[in-house]
Amino acid sequence: MRLSKEVRIGLLVSIAMMILFAGFYFLRGANLFSSENTYYCYFTDVQGLQGSAPVQVRGLGIGRVAEIKFEDNRVKVTITVSKDIKVGEGTVAKLISTDLLGSKAISLELAKSAALVKDEGTLPTAIEGGILDNLSTEISPLIGDIRIVVARLDTTVMSINGILNEETQTKLNASIGSLEVTMNNFSQLSQRLNNESAQLQSIIRNANSISSNLASNNQRISNILENAETTTNQLSRAPIEATVNDLQTAANQLQGVINKINTNQGSLGAIVNDKELYNNLNSSLSTLNKLMADLQEHPSRYINVTIFGRKRKN
Repeated sequence: MRLSKEVRIGLLVSIAMMILFAGFYFLRGANLFSSENTYYCYFTDVQGLQGSAPVQVRGLGIGRVAEIKFEDNRVKVTITVSKDIKVGEGTVAKLISTDLLGSKAISLELAKSAALVKDEGTLPTAIEGGILDNLSTEISPLIGDIRIVVARLDTTVMSINGILNEETQTKLNASIGSLEVTMNNFSQLSQRLNNESAQLQSIIRNANSISSNLASNNQRISNILENAETTTNQLSRAPIEATVNDLQTAANQLQGVINKINTNQGSLGAIVNDKELYNNLNSSLSTLNKLMADLQEHPSRYINVTIFGRKRKN
C-alpha cells in the first residue's frame, strides 16, 4: 500500500514536531527518554541560577534544573534527578558556584539514610559562598591588619620626620655631598688608571718577561740552590764551635796581657807605665840624635885613618 504524498508530508512534519518538542524539554532540563525523580527546593536567593543548570553529586552530573519560579516570596527550583541516585531523607540541596565567573549549580549532599525522599518531595537547601565570597572572607581580616600596619607606618614616618630636624637634615645633606665628592674622586682615579693602562701593560709584560727568564734559567737556579745547599752542609759540618772557643780563649789571653800591662806587671807593663823610664829613654834618644848629628858634621873626630904610618894631628 503506497502512502500518498500528503500523508508522507504529514508524517514528516509530525516527526519533526516531536523532535522539536523533545529537544525543547531537554534544553529545559527534562529528559523524556529516561526515568527521573522530581524534587523541589526553595531558596531566598538563587544568585543567578539558570534553567538547565546541572545537578551534581560530588562534581558528577546526575540531573538538571527543570524549572525556576517565584512562589510565596521564595524562589522555587524544580530539579530532576536520575532514579539511579538514592536520595535519602536529610539530603541537602546546596546552591554552589562552579567557576570564577559565578556560574551556579545545585549540589546534593546525600544523607546516609535508608528512608528515601519520595518523588516530587521537598529537599532542605543551603547556599555555599562563591570563590569570590570566600576570598573576600579571607581578605577581610587581612585588610584590617593592613590598616593597622599603615597606621603604624604613618606613625613611624611622623617619628622619622620628627627625628630629622633641620640640623640633622643639614648633616645628612653634607654627608651626601661628601659621598658625591668621594664618588668623583673614584671616578678621577679610574680615569687615571685608564690613562696609565699603557704603563700597566708594560709592567705586566716585564713581569711576564721575568717569569719567562726564570723559567728558561730554571736549571741554573737549581744548580745555584744545590751549591748553596752543599755550602750550608759544609758549614754545618765545620768545627765552628771549636773555632769560636779558640777565639774566646785567645781573647781571654789577650785580655790577661792587657791587664798585666795596665797593672805594671812584666817588662812591657813597666815600660808602658813607668814615666821615669820613659823620660830616660826620651833623653837617651835625644842624646843619640845629637851624637848622630855631630858624627855627620865631624866624622874625623870619631874615625881615624892613618896613611903611611903618619898620625894626623887633632
